[in-house]
Amino acid sequence: MVVRGKKVVVIQDPPKTVTDSTEGWVMNGTHEFFTDYESYIRRLEYLKQKKFIDAVNGKSGLTFFEALESENRSAKAIDDIFPPPLKDPILRKVQFSTISRMDDLVGAVFDEFKKDFFPGESVHVFFEDGENFTGLIREKAKFPMIRQVHQEKPVVQQPFAFTHTPHRGPDGTVQRPSFSRYFVRLPDMSDKEALVDDKHIRRDKKVFTKQNLRQFLKSSLQRESWIGAPWLVKEHLAITHRLPMEIPPHLMQDAKLLANKQMLQMKPPKTRRPRPSEEVARQQQELHRMQQMQGVRMSTPTLYLPLTLIQHTGGGPNSIQQGYHQPLVARIDPRPPPPPVIRYPIEDTDLPPNGRQRPQLNYLTEEQKAYVESGRRVEFDDISMESTGLLLEAWNTLNVQCEVYVLDSFTLDDFKDAMEYRDPLHRCELLDEVHCAVLSQIVDKTGKLQIVGGMADMIAEVDDSTSNGDSTSEYTTPQPDVPARSTRSRLSHVDPTNENGRTPTTDRPHRAAEMLGERSWKTRLAARDFENGGWIVIMIGLLHQLSAKPMWKLRCDKILAELAPIDFEPTLDTARDQYLELNVNLRLSALQMITLLSISTPAIKHFLESCSEDMTDVRKRKTEHQKDRKACIEELQVKDRDRRILWPQNMPDSPTQGSAEPIFVNGEGDDTLETNQAGSSDPDDDAPSAGRSLRRASDRKRKRDEDTARREKEKAEKAEAAKKESKQSREFKKLEKDISELKDKIAEHEAKIQDCDADLREANVQRTKVLGKDRYCNRYYWFERNGQPFGGLPRSSTASYGYANGRIWVQGPDDMEAEGFINLPPDQQKQYRQRFGMTVVERRKHEEGTTSLLNAQEWGFYDDPQRLDQLIGWLEEKGDREKPLRKELCTWRDTIVQYMEAYKTFHNDEAAKKLEQEEEHATRVSTRRAEREENSAAAERCTKWTNTMALDEMGHLHSRPGRKPVPKIRTSGVKAKGVATLVSRSTGKAVTRQGGNYSFK
Repeated sequence: MVVRGKKVVVIQDPPKTVTDSTEGWVMNGTHEFFTDYESYIRRLEYLKQKKFIDAVNGKSGLTFFEALESENRSAKAIDDIFPPPLKDPILRKVQFSTISRMDDLVGAVFDEFKKDFFPGESVHVFFEDGENFTGLIREKAKFPMIRQVHQEKPVVQQPFAFTHTPHRGPDGTVQRPSFSRYFVRLPDMSDKEALVDDKHIRRDKKVFTKQNLRQFLKSSLQRESWIGAPWLVKEHLAITHRLPMEIPPHLMQDAKLLANKQMLQMKPPKTRRPRPSEEVARQQQELHRMQQMQGVRMSTPTLYLPLTLIQHTGGGPNSIQQGYHQPLVARIDPRPPPPPVIRYPIEDTDLPPNGRQRPQLNYLTEEQKAYVESGRRVEFDDISMESTGLLLEAWNTLNVQCEVYVLDSFTLDDFKDAMEYRDPLHRCELLDEVHCAVLSQIVDKTGKLQIVGGMADMIAEVDDSTSNGDSTSEYTTPQPDVPARSTRSRLSHVDPTNENGRTPTTDRPHRAAEMLGERSWKTRLAARDFENGGWIVIMIGLLHQLSAKPMWKLRCDKILAELAPIDFEPTLDTARDQYLELNVNLRLSALQMITLLSISTPAIKHFLESCSEDMTDVRKRKTEHQKDRKACIEELQVKDRDRRILWPQNMPDSPTQGSAEPIFVNGEGDDTLETNQAGSSDPDDDAPSAGRSLRRASDRKRKRDEDTARREKEKAEKAEAAKKESKQSREFKKLEKDISELKDKIAEHEAKIQDCDADLREANVQRTKVLGKDRYCNRYYWFERNGQPFGGLPRSSTASYGYANGRIWVQGPDDMEAEGFINLPPDQQKQYRQRFGMTVVERRKHEEGTTSLLNAQEWGFYDDPQRLDQLIGWLEEKGDREKPLRKELCTWRDTIVQYMEAYKTFHNDEAAKKLEQEEEHATRVSTRRAEREENSAAAERCTKWTNTMALDEMGHLHSRPGRKPVPKIRTSGVKAKGVATLVSRSTGKAVTRQGGNYSFK
């Protein structure tokens, strides 16, 4: 019975048109006949797939022929081991059994037959004197159980008589339990026979075991795949043992389905309890329908139970006969089957509401908060919701792959401020370095384009005529003079769809090609012409080339219309001035496009491969440390056990009790003197007197000698004991020292394992890992989770801030997910309302409140530990999506809270310093010099960032390649709390987070 996918492989019957003279192909093993060679080959390839299972012993991953051969070997081994006399009764017992699980069936059969023996079995016989012999059962006699009854007349035991059955007594006490007796032939005793019961014989323990029984049943039984199908003995075995092969009607699949259906349909109403006669009539009707469906003809509409199944309940003399004539249908339980057990986790929205609400989200700007709370009717002047995603994408990419771009890490707040920076007097190094570093990856210093793969097709070649400032760029009609400066509000109307008020005489919405002049953007980029806003002109040329692709045209033309407007002179000053006025959302859009191009370069690919190799090495180190830690723990357990054994002998001595002898100040005590008299020197005092007599000096001396000898003996015994204990004490102290060293080693290995985990986390730069999704398909991100240190690079110029992002970001649901889980069809929404009293949309609005995110373009965040705990409490452990999300949040909760608090502490300190400076400046006498100092001191925090990595590795900044700038004062004198300094294993110097400096040029 070879199985594939829990289904028995069916052998194909030969075609009906085959005759003895038909030529064809016969399949070995299955003996299937094919008249078509292609069909034969397809069948052979199917049978040679290693997806078949030997149903006898459970071996999988076999071809059909291997599984068939394995089954034959196993079946032969089982036939040789399993007792032949047991096969017939066991197979007769399990035929048509409805016990579903094989283990339960094996247990039931084993319990029933372990004390039951049959003629022909080889057994061991045990006599009362302790002797035992091997014998063969010749005959078996079985005696039934006898209960205590009151008989009015003698009763003849007839197994199927119903009229003269004795009346059972009121107690029904068992007078004699059922038992069996066996005639056993003893070959070792000259073929003598012994009459014994089942308590004095037993089988060989290696013959009838659960394992052998399971293998025998697996090789002998089969059943269909529907639930509740009975077990069937295989046809050849059923014929051999003359077993019934026709399945009873009530065990057929159709009868089971009809019985369940009729049971549910004819369930009595809850308003009243049906009468017994109505219940019997209903069940009789149901049974009659079942029998008609099966085609069973009955002479009477009532089906009676056999006598062996009647439950004797006592009562009058006709109780047994009444119980016998009770119909079978009256014994069917009218109650419906219990509901199926719910196996969690399940679909999140199928769980009932828990009454809790999700904590309210924060937003990047107050404008975004007003936008959401006003029903999304507010126009954006600051960073829009969609641009928030671009901001996070660019920040995460540049920080994760900072070694490739040669950029110091920077906080998200500094990056946001830099993208909004507009001061023309003071340069923002972060803004310049980010753009120059990204552009440097696109074209190398030889002018070769580094973009490979599908992204290379994005940069379509532009005609040379459009890159020169010739007659093609001239207006066909004179134009009015353009003012020297223009505001952003005036330029905001310029649109590639010509929605502006001015109607130029050319179809081009910008003058990007003219701004490049005779030098293309690739030539400028190869020369690293970044200074004085040169990178803006390079970016204009790149965006102009990207606009040749339809998918980029709308975005690029909108940006170029602002940077190279049609009514401004195409010069470097125009590009620099227009970028100062450029909307922050367009700045982010431009940076996102060029960053997307840069990640398809060989340098990024090499960086990812290097990180993957580093992860492999770190995993090997981690495995070694884990093995060493395990060995230390096992050794520690052994030594700790030895220490516990020696502990009682090495416990500190308890305090000694005080001596019972009196202590005298003047030396030895002498009790010969009376306490109320002084000693006398009169020699006559030695004479005895009528009063209290004194002991003689010899007695006192003897006593002192005895005490001295006793003390010397005790001292010698203590010295001898000290000698014996010194060895144990040394062993005990050595054990304690070894235990202490092992504990230190274990702590050292655990610290190294934690370092390996941190290295694995930081080297996992392939993609940003999402924490998970909630019931409404909102995605949760903690960007520090992988690819970067928690607080940024330790050697960064802003490492003293102590954080990098410090927030958990939440992204709204994708449109496709919203359609499948939230915006359900009307009929499903109606069913959902019937279950929970509300639709999914209404439930979401109630649980998420006013800070619900509409789609994947909207973002919010959590930066408060209390709200984080509330979020964890809101998530359900029984949901498909929320269970892994809740697990991740609980795992990282302490670390997330640590950097949330660092984020808040830093901003609170900055606010306090700013307030203190304002109060101090208010008390000063204002002068021109003081005003200049105040303006310099009031510079934004993003201007304090310095690209120290570029200075260390290249000797200059990206934005100033021609000269070395004056180094700025480093602000990383105080190391961030909780941030470890990374040291190279070869040089011992501080390096990047992956453990070394990479050269990706």
